[in-house]
Amino acid sequence: MKTRLTLAILLLLALFVTACQAPGAPVPQDPLEAVKAIADKQTEVKTQHIAVNLALSLKLDGLTGDQAQAAALFKNFKAEANVSGDVDTAKQDVALTGDLDLGPLTAFIAQGEEKLLFELVKVGDKMYVKANVGETANEWQEQAVPQPATAESKDNPLNPEMITDLLKQSSKAEKLADEKIGEVDTYHYKVTLNPETLIDSVAKLAQSTGSSGAVDEAQLTEAKKYLKDSVLEVELWAGKQDLLMRQTKVHFNLNLKDLPDMPGATALVDFLLTYTLTKLNEPVTITAPK
Repeated sequence: MKTRLTLAILLLLALFVTACQAPGAPVPQDPLEAVKAIADKQTEVKTQHIAVNLALSLKLDGLTGDQAQAAALFKNFKAEANVSGDVDTAKQDVALTGDLDLGPLTAFIAQGEEKLLFELVKVGDKMYVKANVGETANEWQEQAVPQPATAESKDNPLNPEMITDLLKQSSKAEKLADEKIGEVDTYHYKVTLNPETLIDSVAKLAQSTGSSGAVDEAQLTEAKKYLKDSVLEVELWAGKQDLLMRQTKVHFNLNLKDLPDMPGATALVDFLLTYTLTKLNEPVTITAPK
């Protein structure tokens, strides 16, 4: 009797807790359609705190003679960058700090420092930059930021809407196991993008915004040839309650063969970007440094 009563109480408690939890935002069953729905929701993000890690590795093989000597630093090259800070998308203001490690190049560029350290603040039409190297090391440098003649359009490649539109051109998507990012329960998807389609999209964007002249079809064809064996995957973690992204991972693996002017040479490029977002739509205060 006591056992049954205990089980009944536990069942009631479980039902009560479940009833008190807000239901998750609906997403389509088709993973590709779900990713498109998530991409559309990102326009609701007006402010955020970001933490970005970028890791790059480059391995060159097959070089001989003078070419091998000239490219010695890049035979097995690794670089890493970290950036974090607040972003006000609505005002297009940012306050970021970061560090950059370029492997053997760091000591040369950073004049003996272990890493390149920098801060960047943009407020309105002014940008302020400070780094730990150069003649003005650790001093803020101010410069004007040119403002667009017209309001930001959807054709602007820096517009978040344009980035989500590119994401919606995914050729394949799959649903992975749900995970927690920080304290947020998220849906987890992996997306495969066609690098050739991405090249076409970027070329059209550049042309539509006037940032380049006529697109050179021969160069596009050459670029697509080198990308045919590449892999471009994006993992997304979107909050179950609001479908806003809490983390994104972009993995780009490129295997180049018979490099121009380097017959027999190969280059293996691996690029991994991890982008974590917190404090979505919370108030942020970004001011010019004093």
